[in-house]
Amino acid sequence: MTSWRFESGTWNCGANLPLDDRAFRYGMSVFETIAVAGGRPLFLAGHLDRLRRAARARGWRNPCVPDGLPDSAHGRDERATGVFRIYLTAGPGGAGDPPSGSVFALFENCEVGTDFPPLRLVSSAVPYLPGPGGWKTGNYWQNVEASVFARSTGADDALLFSPDGCLVSASMGNVFVERDGAWTTPALGTGARDGVVRAWAIKNLPAEETLLDADAVANATAGFVTNSRIGIRPVGELDGRALRPDVGALQRLYREQILPRLPRQ
Repeated sequence: MTSWRFESGTWNCGANLPLDDRAFRYGMSVFETIAVAGGRPLFLAGHLDRLRRAARARGWRNPCVPDGLPDSAHGRDERATGVFRIYLTAGPGGAGDPPSGSVFALFENCEVGTDFPPLRLVSSAVPYLPGPGGWKTGNYWQNVEASVFARSTGADDALLFSPDGCLVSASMGNVFVERDGAWTTPALGTGARDGVVRAWAIKNLPAEETLLDADAVANATAGFVTNSRIGIRPVGELDGRALRPDVGALQRLYREQILPRLPRQ
């Protein structure tokens, strides 16, 4: 894993987060995860736009978000495939002081795309309290605990429900379910995250953004989860019930439109 800090218009490699930064002390940061496939960052402009909007919503007056990524993480190496996480931190200060931190980034080599096997999902019984506005923040503990719970049951991931019983997401991605032949996904008002792959899927299915409860999930006939790393990943099992894991047409479209031709290993 490689790290950078953005300072004076330049990405400097090898930076570390200061211990007095409120991202470390209180989890006060916003971030985006950008997939890099075949040396090309996917949905880069959309991710950076979301990062700027999240920062403004959380109190940054003039968020210093760069227009691009470090060259060493993409672009020059056609074999570079992985995920790039870019964080805007609140910086040092008291809990109530305006955010004024720095931009940090991490790159991790890993597989990205749409060739992951179908997911086994389980519904979490613990109410999920989404972050303000559904933005991606450094306070990710609830999501991690839900993911750990899912694995303890033999599943791959967990579905999260708000205290009033509305489906929000999977612990590590947005979720879509098919009911009566129509695709739906939790509305952003539930705390669902405004992910770039989510937006792409809504447009290309199309899918309706709506409120979904446990009964709606129980009546789902198919489903899939989206995030930057996995792209479109079908759900094969939900709460022990087999679903039709057939979203091949959408996966093919994603591969054709979004993923570059990856070099042979």
